[in-house]
Amino acid sequence: MATPHPTGPGLVGYGSVHFGKSLLWAGEDALALYILVRIVELPPALAGVMFLASSLWNALCDGLFGAALQRWPATGRFVPLLSALALLACGGAFAALPLVEKGDAAIAIALLFLFRTGFSLADLPHNALTRQLAQSRGDLGIARLRAAGASAAAIVVGLAAYLLLDSQGSGSSPAFALIGGIGLVAILFMAPLPLLLARDGRAAAPAPAPETKPAADRFLSLYCLATAIGLAGIAAIAKALLHLDFGAAELGAAVVLVMTVGRLAAVWLWSPVARRLGNRPALALAYATSGIAAPLLALLAPLGPAVAWPATILFALLGGGIAMLCWAVLSEALGRGGRQESPGRYAAAFGLFTMSMKVGLGLSAALTGAWLSASGAAAGLAPATLLPLALMATLASFAAALMILGADWRARPEPASAGG
Repeated sequence: MATPHPTGPGLVGYGSVHFGKSLLWAGEDALALYILVRIVELPPALAGVMFLASSLWNALCDGLFGAALQRWPATGRFVPLLSALALLACGGAFAALPLVEKGDAAIAIALLFLFRTGFSLADLPHNALTRQLAQSRGDLGIARLRAAGASAAAIVVGLAAYLLLDSQGSGSSPAFALIGGIGLVAILFMAPLPLLLARDGRAAAPAPAPETKPAADRFLSLYCLATAIGLAGIAAIAKALLHLDFGAAELGAAVVLVMTVGRLAAVWLWSPVARRLGNRPALALAYATSGIAAPLLALLAPLGPAVAWPATILFALLGGGIAMLCWAVLSEALGRGGRQESPGRYAAAFGLFTMSMKVGLGLSAALTGAWLSASGAAAGLAPATLLPLALMATLASFAAALMILGADWRARPEPASAGG
């Protein structure tokens, strides 16, 4: 009888790759729309649609790549090589985005698509290793590791965003050096990925896929839909904050950093909540409270920096719970059937989930772009103008919370074998 994998991939290598890809993910999510609008000087609505299109392409790549690994397990032997090429592609495309000539939408969209394609080919196999670690370290434990790594990467991006936003007022532009530096550092931290995948062994010789469907299929489908809806609203608020005038230059430039610190603190805030309530109810609570905090931020921020600072931190604390717990719920759902699924099935399941995340984040950029276009400005907007977008985020987050709580994730019974 085969012995189960005792520890899965090493924590150090897994954590290094996760930090590197989180640098690229946080940088693209937080800064790409800003770069397109403020540096490349594209119309906000067009920039939002371009971001959405690239996100949908990224989601499609995740789905196709995951399906290919499940349908043709032998293709797993090429995954280490693909991941090596992919991390160079996504890191290079991210670094090159500020170098695009002003108004050149064609080159900008080409770089966005190159980034998304490379990121998918590196991200999906790394995510598929998560379940192995969770089997020995626990679902919430691995979610905390991911959240801490992503938050640390987001702090780096927040510092870069602070310098970038601050420089816009001084007339200088360090965007090329800042974005290029993030891309290079990300590639270095992601370098262990091909070795990690090759050493794991299951990429080269994956186990045959079982005949039955994973126990969590029904819940996974509804969960992914809820994720796309909820993230579309919450992430739109996070993107919109870059374009607001908070009445204090320090807060306006540091808003990404402030939210990132709040997201890191969320690891310690939401871990005991999840242990007490369970991962799924805690995630629903994080969505619901974030939905309440969004319009509060829009209403309180106009009162001045003394109120805007804590309101922004509160929104980040609540949203950080979503960022951490969504992975814990996914890992728990995949393991709920009690069976060891094949690597291809894990890859396909994680691919479906990351598809939903990227669709949601793409929609958030389109919503932010539409909000900027309707507001008639790309920067310096009054915080009160955020309220319509915030109310939309409330509806989306409440819908996500209800769907997560109401979805049936009971394990399906195994079908009887034809041979007894």
